[in-house]
Amino acid sequence: MEDKIIGPLTLIQFLYLLVGGIIDYLLMMTIGRSIIFWIIAVPIAAVALALAFLKIQDQPLAHFVKAGIVYLRRPKIRIWRRKGYIAPIIKEAPGKKKETPPPAPKRRIEKSELEKLAQALDTQKITN
Repeated sequence: MEDKIIGPLTLIQFLYLLVGGIIDYLLMMTIGRSIIFWIIAVPIAAVALALAFLKIQDQPLAHFVKAGIVYLRRPKIRIWRRKGYIAPIIKEAPGKKKETPPPAPKRRIEKSELEKLAQALDTQKITN
C-alpha cells in the first residue's frame, strides 16, 4: 500500500492531478474561457482524474496505459535468427547417394524366456 502524502492522495495521484490542473490553467490563460477551452479542458481533466483514481482489477490505469504502449511498440512478427551459428556447407557430387545399411532385425523374445527372466527376478535377493 502506498503512503498517503497529501490528505487521502498518494504522491502519484497528486502529481497526475497537479499536471492536469497546470495544463488546464495554462490553456485557460492562452485561450480564455471560450467554448474551445471547455472542449479541450474537460477531456484533459477527465484523463487526469482517471489516471489518479480509476483502478481496474486493483491495478491503476497508468499500468494499463503503459502495457498498451509497450504492446503497440513491439513487433508482432518474431523472426528467430541464431547468432554465432554458421551452417556447414556440404558438397556432394550429383547422382551419388550414400547408402545406409538396413536396420538390424529385432529379436523376438519367446514366452519361455520371459518366464525365466521373471522367475530370476522374483527369486533373487535384493541387496543395497
